[in-house]
Amino acid sequence: MPELNLQDKVVQEAAIAYGNEFLRDDFPIGDSYIGAWYLPQKPQTERNFEVWITSAVVQEGQNARISDWSENEDTFTQLDLIDIEDNQVQQLIFQIRISTSIPNNERLANRLIVLFNDAKEEDSNSPGVAVGSLRNFYHFLQEYTNLKYPNITLTPDNNIYASWEDEQDRLFSVHFLPNGITNFVIFKPNDRHPERPIRLSGITTSDILMETVAPNGVNDWILE
Repeated sequence: MPELNLQDKVVQEAAIAYGNEFLRDDFPIGDSYIGAWYLPQKPQTERNFEVWITSAVVQEGQNARISDWSENEDTFTQLDLIDIEDNQVQQLIFQIRISTSIPNNERLANRLIVLFNDAKEEDSNSPGVAVGSLRNFYHFLQEYTNLKYPNITLTPDNNIYASWEDEQDRLFSVHFLPNGITNFVIFKPNDRHPERPIRLSGITTSDILMETVAPNGVNDWILE
């Protein structure tokens, strides 16, 4: 992935972050999450901020560079705009990448880098990925080591939003909040009334999330 060094250039761009349109009006607990939202970029001056950019959030196949993060901490400390949270985010992503107990660890890390870089390209003052939310997600991955690879997006608050969907129109989505709490929603077919799918939602801590949703058969489509 090419490196971009921006020096006193005023840029004006727009980016689209893609979520799951199925959830457009169905974010749990009345906390709205837009399945796909448009983020216009205001003109701004960026100063010597090296960032590994991608052309789109959804391009998971791109090679995301993470090795430089752990080797060159100055990348995230040389400007006043880059605070300690950036270092914490990079370390968490690096831990996911090297954790052999987490399935799809490199793919997950690459996806998180793409999301982080896209958010930073959109707004250099943005946290990129909320460190508390990422830490919550990381602990969840450590707790449950047989998860299938999810679709990962960011909410407007830069929190992690992960979804698992299968061919039988079953969907399980989780909003990882920075305080260790998760908002979750489940969609699954209604055998008695096929035209009216079942929707269940709730709030719980990430460490007991899977036990909480297990009675609804979620394990059948999100675990390896």
